[in-house]
Amino acid sequence: RYPELATVCKNPNTLILYPGAEATNLEEVAVMSSSPSVMIIIDGTWSQAKDIFYKNSLFRLPKQVQLKPSVSSQYVIRTQPTNTCLSTLECAAVALSIMEKNKSIQETILHPLQALCSFQLQHGAQIHHSKEHLLKNGLYDKPMPKNKRKLKRMELLVNNVKI
Repeated sequence: RYPELATVCKNPNTLILYPGAEATNLEEVAVMSSSPSVMIIIDGTWSQAKDIFYKNSLFRLPKQVQLKPSVSSQYVIRTQPTNTCLSTLECAAVALSIMEKNKSIQETILHPLQALCSFQLQHGAQIHHSKEHLLKNGLYDKPMPKNKRKLKRMELLVNNVKI
């Protein structure tokens, strides 16, 4: 149905940035790779990205890579699920700087995001902590979900279990 996407996904130099048990650390791939790569980065909410990845079998063809969870999001005006979750823009910036071995790429790409957050905070926006942070510190002020699966996921966040 999507011949251009199929061609890209079948290319042996294509990577897909999506975390999971099957994913290789992008830094390891960058060290081993000498040829240019194409990287697919899915944009959407967490649940949208998950649906896109799992509902499109073409996305299982490229080598799956992930970022090492070592940085916190700079997108502080939006709530992230965990302390190490990044926005799509942040993922793209980190991934490009790793693949190009040039840290200034990340700084250049993220500068507008930092300016946006700064402007919003100066005009009444509040800093949002991750759901993980709120739960661990007893600050989560929404009603707990009745759905057992969602409740279990929140319990895993509190107990530092990778989900």
